[in-house]
Amino acid sequence: MVFSSPVFLFVFFPIVWLVNALLPEKARLLFLLVVSLFFYIYGEGAFVVLMLLSILFSYLTNVAIQSDEGRKGLFATFGIVLNLVILVTFKYMNFFTGELHALLANFSVDFPVTEMHLPLGISFFTFQAISSIVDVYRNPKQPRVTLLGTALYISFFPQLIAGPIVRYNYFIPQIRKTAVHYAAFLYGARRFVYGLSKKVLVANTLATVNDKIFDLRGDQLGTVTALGGIILFGLQLYFDFSGYTDMAIGLARMFGIKIPENFNYPYISRTASEYWHRWHISLSSWIRDYIYIPLGGSRRGLARTYFNLWVVFVLCGLWHGASWNYVVFGVVAAFAVSTERLFKGFFQKRGIIFSFFYMLLYYIFLYGSFRTGSLSQMGEFLQAIFVPKASPVPLSSLMDRHELLAAVAGALLVFPLYPKLKNSVGNKTAFAVFEAVLAVVLFAATISQTSMVFSDPFIYFRF
Repeated sequence: MVFSSPVFLFVFFPIVWLVNALLPEKARLLFLLVVSLFFYIYGEGAFVVLMLLSILFSYLTNVAIQSDEGRKGLFATFGIVLNLVILVTFKYMNFFTGELHALLANFSVDFPVTEMHLPLGISFFTFQAISSIVDVYRNPKQPRVTLLGTALYISFFPQLIAGPIVRYNYFIPQIRKTAVHYAAFLYGARRFVYGLSKKVLVANTLATVNDKIFDLRGDQLGTVTALGGIILFGLQLYFDFSGYTDMAIGLARMFGIKIPENFNYPYISRTASEYWHRWHISLSSWIRDYIYIPLGGSRRGLARTYFNLWVVFVLCGLWHGASWNYVVFGVVAAFAVSTERLFKGFFQKRGIIFSFFYMLLYYIFLYGSFRTGSLSQMGEFLQAIFVPKASPVPLSSLMDRHELLAAVAGALLVFPLYPKLKNSVGNKTAFAVFEAVLAVVLFAATISQTSMVFSDPFIYFRF
């Protein structure tokens, strides 16, 4: 069930919110768990069993840790491995068996290729399950874990499918009291509408153009078209994913729960390192705290630091998908961040012009590997960009006025114009009225779009 679909907007959410508000507080957690499971079953059916197994493994592991702290390391390792087995089996088995099939075919061995279905949100709920285990392992003395709390934490529908990844120790204390205040509801509703408009008015519109560009053959690509495709995809990805995040944050707030921010205007970054502090913040911080630092971080010498950086970024690439282009995605990120660390003084002295072209180059490789369907297609785009040539299919022929307007609006909104406007307005009451009117206008514009009927899934649903 997509947040931007009519069935969610006008059926599921209103009913769930109203019933939740009318229920006594003690019954709300169980109700939210039931509707969260229904939400997942609606999209994935029987594959909800995998999430239930993840919940059960995490709960039993945490109970064992709190019951026998002397063997907490053994219990935590076992629980994490069980969750990773689910993730690896359903997300990476097709990739592994496909590569083995291709390799062994050279020796006339017919190795079978699996056809495992990739369940929605499996990367997100697995990482949250692991977070619960690690957080309890690090602090076994915290309040006793409960099956209801663990289940709701892992399955909470506003951020179940595509994050943000919420820490166990951040979420659990909030569910002890889930009363919703008027101001929090209004903030959540406004934030949801902002995210909805990002998704429908900008991301979905740009997706139409990008599909045309990335469907072109290599001989149809020119420099402007290929470069334009990368830039437009960067905008589409940002508004699609940050739009989902805004909706998730807004929905959770309307149920009395705060979840963390996931974006902080990443396209104003002047280095790749800064970009990863502003983009998908919940994933970056999760990898830092649960993988990079336990590996030793930057505390064990220069060589180990760079090794750790490469490990976490390649794993980050693989987290996004089981294919070689996502490995390249991780390699590009690792190379840029480690280079900046090695030549820190050089990058600190560069001006804004250098930063602009440097980050453009970074995005070309990063998003080129992310969006293209194969390494060969990525090579075609890179060749078209770096070997100047005209295109038989010019970029202008692939965009109408509506799509051009979405691109211009997106290019402006990646800058922190809205916070600056808010800070510059002295009259808070007047700005509150403006925000309310803006939310109504955006919601009306959004539900009038024909793309609402089709409810295009979010890009990160695949991860």
